[in-house]
Amino acid sequence: MDFNEKRFSYIANKDKKAESLTSLDKDGNNRNKLKCACRPMSLIGARESEERWLHLRVYCKRWVCPKCGPQKASKLRKAIIKKASEKDLRRLLTLTLDPSKCKAEESIPYIKKCWNKMRTYLKRKFGKNISFIAVLELQKSGYAHLHILIDRYVDQAWASEAWQAIGGGRIVHLRSVDIHRVTHYLSKYLTKSMFLEHYGKNRRYTTSRDLTLKDEDLKPKIKTTWRLLNCSIESLLKMGEFEALNKEEDFSGNLRSFETFFSLIERFDLKDFVLK
Repeated sequence: MDFNEKRFSYIANKDKKAESLTSLDKDGNNRNKLKCACRPMSLIGARESEERWLHLRVYCKRWVCPKCGPQKASKLRKAIIKKASEKDLRRLLTLTLDPSKCKAEESIPYIKKCWNKMRTYLKRKFGKNISFIAVLELQKSGYAHLHILIDRYVDQAWASEAWQAIGGGRIVHLRSVDIHRVTHYLSKYLTKSMFLEHYGKNRRYTTSRDLTLKDEDLKPKIKTTWRLLNCSIESLLKMGEFEALNKEEDFSGNLRSFETFFSLIERFDLKDFVLK
């Protein structure tokens, strides 16, 4: 075993010991308190055509995770803005609740039921289902409201009357956005923090059946064969720090991925770190 191999073995074992001794991450957050499943694991995959290894950080992909939550929010926000631009969803309908109709802790399921009834009213008015993306948000009072991107003009007075008739309330906001400014406007309006609220098991957004945010809109488009390693991506970087290529960081500034040449990794035996 040469010097570099010894160094990599030491780094990996050090990561394992650190994980067993403390539940705090590098930022001082308690993983158990935050119910964060992120562990020092990484993926390694081969890019045969370029004779390179691609290394990726493994994420728990949970909204409560201080690392994964902002990443998911950023991807979801970009996917919604992209689809709204593609489908010309230029009208923003905001539906709020009358506090006398329900308690704050009951407002999420209640507003979802009201929105289902409102969709029926809209179908009857226009003779067909509308295309929409509805985003849930919590006010400071704890009450839920909906921001809904729709594909057509709706009269303010009619919308307010219909929303009140089904038990939602009197306050309804309608805004139109110029087609050339949809992306700019939504980028400012749909903030990442909107998606990081605690919604329990409720979805943060819904769409009409003719309009879906597909998985490929939210996931990186990388095709290769992967092996899961029981060591952090930082350890792998230290092993090949002088020959690492194309390093990328995630939304939180953590190392997300990098590449190395085949010749470097072949000098190390990773079988002890491969998780089956």
